[in-house]
Amino acid sequence: MRLHILGICGTFMGGVAALARELGHTVEGSDQNVYPPMSTQLEALGIALASGYSPSSLSVGVDEVIVGNALSRGNPSVEHVLDAGLRYSSGAQWLSEHVLRGRETLAVAGTHGKTTTTALLAWLLESAGRDPGFLVGGVPGNFGVSARLGSGREFVVEADEYDTAFFDKRSKFVHYRPTVAVLNNLEYDHADIFPDVAAIQRQFHHLVRIVPGRGRLIVNGEDAALAEVLAMGGWTPVERFGIVDAAGQPEVALPASPGGGAASLDWTARMLAADGSRFVVAHRGVALGTVEWPLVGRHNVMNALAALAAAAAVGCEATALLPAFAAFASAKRRLEVIGSARGVTVYDDFAHHPTA
Repeated sequence: MRLHILGICGTFMGGVAALARELGHTVEGSDQNVYPPMSTQLEALGIALASGYSPSSLSVGVDEVIVGNALSRGNPSVEHVLDAGLRYSSGAQWLSEHVLRGRETLAVAGTHGKTTTTALLAWLLESAGRDPGFLVGGVPGNFGVSARLGSGREFVVEADEYDTAFFDKRSKFVHYRPTVAVLNNLEYDHADIFPDVAAIQRQFHHLVRIVPGRGRLIVNGEDAALAEVLAMGGWTPVERFGIVDAAGQPEVALPASPGGGAASLDWTARMLAADGSRFVVAHRGVALGTVEWPLVGRHNVMNALAALAAAAAVGCEATALLPAFAAFASAKRRLEVIGSARGVTVYDDFAHHPTA
């Protein structure tokens, strides 16, 4: 099949392109901004790229056009696709139909931490010998590519709540039909399409509604906005994670459970180092062991708990996974250490939200 991808140089669409190429399809694409590193990665896969949007960039005989969510009506290529009656779909729809079908999908959602948690979950499954597929909104240091098919039954996908395409205003993550969904946190974001937090919560509940009863919801137990999402109704077992103090009590007051009673944490971390580089992991009060890893920050400890719980949900033995944290190399531009000089360490971080 010959595919043309509009908006191919975005991290998500570039990942879709790489997966399509790995499946054996002929892939070409166009984007307004074609430059490294994504252009280099795609060209190395044998994908022809065109700069700018012009109908002439679409080869004769294209079987399907995959449209990125950055494109809308009025774009010359979009208008050509519609006028010519070409077959088209969104990236999320194509991924669901051609890659995720028949796989056990683990979807990582949340306002913050998606890329790091997705990369870490893929690494934990890799360390367990599962050979997972994945699509990450960045380049994980342990893999060097943003997407791969993998030969295992699990596929890990970074699950964004932003809308799918100009013709499909649902959140992208509802296409993925995950067996395991990680809900990392929820705050107001994407003010261009969501009027308030409640609108985002409705989209997250759409995701909750499609996780099967045999699956698992891995939820930040400290997050009040996510507690409100769960209170809208659920049909899937929930496991909550959070950080406890030296006495084993939650560091922050937990929101009430959907039933109105006090919530509890299934997966916990107790800090051994204030910067989050060492912590003890416990599951339902039973200590599993100590994690020592190169990442820092309370937020990354929460990401670690989410990834560990998700890996356990598909049958990995949690204690056996703990040594893998030491070898985890986070994604590019996620607290990436650029270098140190004269006692000053320089980081490159993608954070673009006021609380990130």
